[in-house]
Amino acid sequence: MSLGCHRNTVRKQRWTDDKTGPNVDDDQHGIQDSCEAYFVYVLQKTAEDLGVATIRCSHERWAEFVSYLTGCGLTLDDFELGEYGKYKRNADLQLPNFVQRLAQHYKGSTFFFENVEARERNAGRKADVFIHVSGLREPIPVSLKNYIGGGGITRPQVSSGTFLSFAAGFVFNRIGVGTYEDPRPDAPSPAFSGSDVTRRNAVLDFMRRVDLKAPLETLDRLQAEMRADLLGPDCEMYDQARVRAAVERAAEPGMEAVLEIFRLVGLDQVREKFLARIGMDGKEEALFFDSARYVDSITNPAYHKLREKLNAETTTFTARQHLQNIRFEFTDQPGKVLLATDVPFTINTNGAWYRPKERYEGLREKDDKGHLIKLKWGQRRPYKSKEIATSTNTYLDLRRVGIFGK
Repeated sequence: MSLGCHRNTVRKQRWTDDKTGPNVDDDQHGIQDSCEAYFVYVLQKTAEDLGVATIRCSHERWAEFVSYLTGCGLTLDDFELGEYGKYKRNADLQLPNFVQRLAQHYKGSTFFFENVEARERNAGRKADVFIHVSGLREPIPVSLKNYIGGGGITRPQVSSGTFLSFAAGFVFNRIGVGTYEDPRPDAPSPAFSGSDVTRRNAVLDFMRRVDLKAPLETLDRLQAEMRADLLGPDCEMYDQARVRAAVERAAEPGMEAVLEIFRLVGLDQVREKFLARIGMDGKEEALFFDSARYVDSITNPAYHKLREKLNAETTTFTARQHLQNIRFEFTDQPGKVLLATDVPFTINTNGAWYRPKERYEGLREKDDKGHLIKLKWGQRRPYKSKEIATSTNTYLDLRRVGIFGK
């Protein structure tokens, strides 16, 4: 699931799982998934209010948002009130400022905003909105990120996936969620799933990269072993120590396998694909914001300068293990760190055990992926638990790079 809104998390222990605390509730997921549509409405409405809209279509954009919200089983009150109302308040505060900056940056131009989140994710890209600027032949793809956690946009999360999908993205051309381009002229279809071992190996044979089969299969095995352990009959109730032990068993060999893949494909290819992954290759623009700060790659000169340096041939790039992370580091001459990015290797329990914030005794009825079942607090959900997976999350440490507006 693509989240245009995020809660920042902090990991203080070396070995930890993604979800050691209470589950993220279903309302937050619905609100998060409705954010992109609301973002586009605010952008379009602001352009109309400022007199810089190419066409007037904010009513249609509002209807799209309400339709999406209703489809999630939520009301406008759900979206506006309570803790998760921060998502809306952040957007209302920062997005009009962004439109004003665009109008100053493209003086004399008009704008039209289009929600493309679903289409772009299916194509393996990050953009949430296309900004159509009069006078420009092509729309500007922009990824929007709205943060309500304590750290705000100083350490945004820009991508996530399993150990396997993380690694496969450096080997194959990604064209969708967990899917990659099949370059063979006689391929049965243009894309293949990274978890399809037979087809993946056939593609590697065609690419003459049989050396990559073993480390990718290691990542398959780590996933299977973790699932066999945590989904076994003796792990019906949530056991934090057991989950953390499973993380410890998987993370170290997982990082070793990924670093071996990096060695085999070469750092030049890793660098190129990593820059694309963090949105710093210049092919898509970005807007990060929280309640107090913002940064965008279109109107911010410091962001432009950072992106140029990250792509410069004179910049040194390294990838190495650092605690429970693979650390990607870009270093300028003479040895100044431009950007250090940690990718933690862990397990995403994906709500596998039912653990609402309020503990309760006895049984409680829960909708488990469309199945009404009764569960104890901390009991494993038979359907949702099938989504448990190894997990990587890519965070950008922007605190020290000097790109934030005051």
